This record gives sequence, structure tokens and C-alpha cells, in this order.
Amino acid sequence: MNRLSGKVCLVTGAASGLGNSIAEKFAEEGARIVILDLAREAGEAAAEALRAKGAECLYLYTNVTSAEDWSAAIAAVLEKFGRIDVLVNNTGIFKEGDALQASEADFCKIMSINTTGTFLGMQAVLPQMVAQKSGSIVNIASEAGLIAIPGQIAYNTSKAAIIMMTKSVAVDFATRGVRANCLCPGRMHTALVQRILDAAPDYDVQYKLMSEDRPLKRMGRPEEVAMGAVYLASDESPYATGSVLSIDGAYACV
Repeated sequence: MNRLSGKVCLVTGAASGLGNSIAEKFAEEGARIVILDLAREAGEAAAEALRAKGAECLYLYTNVTSAEDWSAAIAAVLEKFGRIDVLVNNTGIFKEGDALQASEADFCKIMSINTTGTFLGMQAVLPQMVAQKSGSIVNIASEAGLIAIPGQIAYNTSKAAIIMMTKSVAVDFATRGVRANCLCPGRMHTALVQRILDAAPDYDVQYKLMSEDRPLKRMGRPEEVAMGAVYLASDESPYATGSVLSIDGAYACV
């Protein structure tokens, strides 16, 4: 329960969903958590929930597409904690559409949040990590960054770009104490998926439809991705940098 003891860990999009699961798991492992999210009310509530469990947690309103917001967030973190040990770039959005269906606005919005937001986050924390000669960046990509899933060109492209950005940072900063890795989750049984299942005429049939394409024949659980993030964020993975860890039930293998 102390694999991240004392580490200052920033997690974007942690007010809910997968990001919140990662923040909770990090807190269980002794990390000091900074939640960066646009959803002010949900972000404050998530931070308060972690503090109620004994964790040290700070919420900061942050638009990941804004370099100014990132600068303000980093300044606030350093003022409170004096260091930055881990960044998890988790914020992302999704919209269906192939190359004829997706509008330019849709494509640019997805790339801005998913890809540019990840770039700006890394750019914001790197000076402090380099100064410390230590730091771990964990970027949340997707199985959609490894294989071309039909009907979602913008999302696929944004996640593939995250993988290459991660590898680029890993190579460029390998001798400066900073590691960068990414996780590629598959379909997760999140609260959103649960609502889809609950609204289906037949729960079991809908679950099978959403999981039978996985070799493991089930969806993943958010905590399974969070456990992968703990490993990459912790000192247990000192030689892991530039790696791509798939947590998708072998979906990208078939």
C-alpha cells in the first residue's frame, strides 16, 4: 500500500471515470494527488472524497488545451508540494465518424483535447522533472492507437499520435531522469458502459455484444488500468520507458 508513498501525482480528467479510478488507486498507494479537470464541482467532490479517506489531495481547474492553465496549475502544485513526480495524461473525448462523416471541427476538437492536451501536459511538467532528475509520465492512449477501429478516424489518429509522442519524449529525456510510457486500454466497464447496459432491453445480450470480440470474453475494469498506471508511475519500473502497455484482453492481437 505504499508503492507511491509521498509521490506528487498529477492526474488529468480525474473528476470521474478512468481518471478517478487511477487517482483513487494512487491514493491507496500513498501518493499525494492533484486532480486536474474542467468539471469544477465534480473535481472538488472527487478531491474531497479522497481526503475523507485520508489522502492528501488538491483539485485545480484546468483546461488541458490551454498552456496558460497548465502554467498556473504547475505553479500551484510547486507552491504546495515543491515537486512533481508523476503526470498521468488521461483526459480525452470520443466521437464516431469515418473520413466522410467526421467534420473538420470534430477532428480538430478531438486532436486538440486528446493529443495537444497530452503534449501541453508533458511540456508543462518536464522542466521540473528535469530539474529534479526524476519523473514518470504515463499517457493514456488506447487500443484504437494500435489498430484501426472502423468508424472513428479522429479518435484513432489522436491515440496513435499519443503513442509516438510518448516514445519521442522517452528517447529525448532518457538521460535526464524522466521516463515516459503509455497505457492502451481496451473497452472498460465504466459507469457510462453500465448505463448503456442498464438501458438495454436485455442486459446479458448487450454485455455479450460489448465483450465477445475480446479474446478474454469480457470487458476490462477501470481498476485494472489503474494498476498498470501504478506500476509505470512507481519505482518498480525504472527500466521501462517508451513502452506501450496494452490492457485490452488481447483485442489488439487479433
